[in-house]
Amino acid sequence: MVSAGQEIFMAQQDTGAESVTLTEQAVQRLHHDILSGKLSPGVKLGISNLVATYEIGATPIREALSRLVSQNLIVASGRRGFFVRELSEADLRDITNTRLLIECEGIRLSMERGGDEWEAEVLAQMHRLRLFVERHGSNFGEQHHELDRLHRQFHASLLAGCGSPRLIQLADNLYSQAFRYRRILMTTWSDPDHYIANHKELADAVLARDLNHATNLNRTHLFSTLRRIYQTDPQPTLYAEEPKEPR
Repeated sequence: MVSAGQEIFMAQQDTGAESVTLTEQAVQRLHHDILSGKLSPGVKLGISNLVATYEIGATPIREALSRLVSQNLIVASGRRGFFVRELSEADLRDITNTRLLIECEGIRLSMERGGDEWEAEVLAQMHRLRLFVERHGSNFGEQHHELDRLHRQFHASLLAGCGSPRLIQLADNLYSQAFRYRRILMTTWSDPDHYIANHKELADAVLARDLNHATNLNRTHLFSTLRRIYQTDPQPTLYAEEPKEPR
């Protein structure tokens, strides 16, 4: 039986989706341009300029901007308008701490509730990520768009057995927020064996239902971006208590 969480995950992978509304098109294009860096942090998002760029009407553009404000990718500043959210160490630390809370709970629930289909999906996503990295060798980080797609799907699969569509959506939104920082590092990655070993160790711990080990690995994994960009050690996280083993 496929869980609600797995249904959401599989829907995210569907490339044959029905036609989307103009607002959804605007959301997708703005989302892509912010994450790719085409729209730089701090840049003002003028309605008329966006209408001309995307050839979409002002009303769908405004609705799209409001949606992306709720996803913390855009800031609304009163009469000054909309701006791409700036990058900062404090922002990345907050994103990472919140991701740790959400993802560790998602992993715990997946360990409790996930069945054969969930385990097979984790293995499949790990296999796809490994094949991509092996095929590109030490240059794998330069293919950052495809690498990010596979990396996102791998991390989503770890939570896909949790049974909570809202938790999965929260995790996906936080992943997008963190990606703006990870993109800075992508082209500097040159050790494919280390990259794959880290992800395989995490997948193995999750599938073994070893919650403490999986939590520690995920914490190290998530905070690696903060350490590498800002050369700082993570402060104590919001995840104050030792995680409980799944029943």
